[in-house]
Amino acid sequence: MIAPTVADTFISLAAFLGLVVLIRAIRTFDAGSPLTRRFLFGLKVLAALMIGRVLAWWTGLFLFEAATIVAAGLVPLATVLVAEGLMRRHAPRLTKWIAAGGAAAFAVLAFLPASLADPWRLVGLFLYQLVTFALAGHMAVTRDRKSLSRAENQAVDRIALSLLLILPLLVTDFRSAYVDLPVRLGGLAILFLCWLLISLGQRAVGHRDTVVSFVILTAVALIAALAIGIENDLDAAALARTASVVTAAALLGVIWKDGIGLRTEQRRQSLIRHLAEDRIDDTLGFLKELQNHPLVEGALLLEEAELADLDLAGLKELTAARPLLRATETSGLSEADAEQLAWLTEKYEATHVMLVSRKPFRLIALNMPSVSATPGAEAELKVVQRMALLISERTHDRDP
Repeated sequence: MIAPTVADTFISLAAFLGLVVLIRAIRTFDAGSPLTRRFLFGLKVLAALMIGRVLAWWTGLFLFEAATIVAAGLVPLATVLVAEGLMRRHAPRLTKWIAAGGAAAFAVLAFLPASLADPWRLVGLFLYQLVTFALAGHMAVTRDRKSLSRAENQAVDRIALSLLLILPLLVTDFRSAYVDLPVRLGGLAILFLCWLLISLGQRAVGHRDTVVSFVILTAVALIAALAIGIENDLDAAALARTASVVTAAALLGVIWKDGIGLRTEQRRQSLIRHLAEDRIDDTLGFLKELQNHPLVEGALLLEEAELADLDLAGLKELTAARPLLRATETSGLSEADAEQLAWLTEKYEATHVMLVSRKPFRLIALNMPSVSATPGAEAELKVVQRMALLISERTHDRDP
């Protein structure tokens, strides 16, 4: 059986790790923009809340308990700040006063002994969070959609969707002698928020896809928990804790995977940035800088002197017809061309050979394992080949 403290700890730590993944993902984009800074502030507050309460549970130190209340009091303020940034308009004056005043009040109340402040402090914190979240949600619902871009409206919609889940689950994080639910579910709401936000980097993923994925994941986690419960004859409380832990673990795994996917996509996009931003007046300089890119790292630049053992005339004719050649691409090639391609790819352990300059004649040989040779990567290689060839022709035409 999973003890309540263990279940709460696992869910809070999972939420903390999910926030860390999301923070790292956001930092890799435009970390200096005002909106990003507001997002990072809010995420760091949530991370401090999750790790602070775990430390408070397991150490019992007053410092961590106070830090948890301070962080909880900052969450509504961070929510309003992010809402203002997303919708590019100021919150109503009353909303600002409630958010800022509540944060300041609980920063002071956090250091009062529990014997003096509780349970009224917890009741006040819950009402403060509930009211501020409702006001932020009202800002999202009543916003002028036409004044925002499609991406901005999508971000607001996903955060509003997460608030709908956070509000009911938030109740389970407030314990008292009268209300003692088997597990705190606020961490699950934060994990769902992380999933929604990290999916914003995946433009092809819509609201419906995300919600359907969440429903499927939750259903599978609940079925798994039910199987565990039946197998171990768990009571209702233990089954609820087990289901929550399994769901948190599944959500964290998905967030981690999506974070890796975003970093991979960013590395692939860096190739496009290389084409867009690097120098285009020097063929060799362009190609040498290109060799440092992960997609073509270790690529070999082959000059005519290194190809002297081949039939250069035949090779030039072949690459003129097929500027990007794969080692396995032998269909439609003559026997002589197929032999030359096989010789090239075997000698330089290459999977691809591409023409980058006609005068002087230059090829690039690179190794891209089949597991990474996706259609997108193949298309990027074609773009690189064409860009390199255009640069070489431009440079050649300009030379006297």
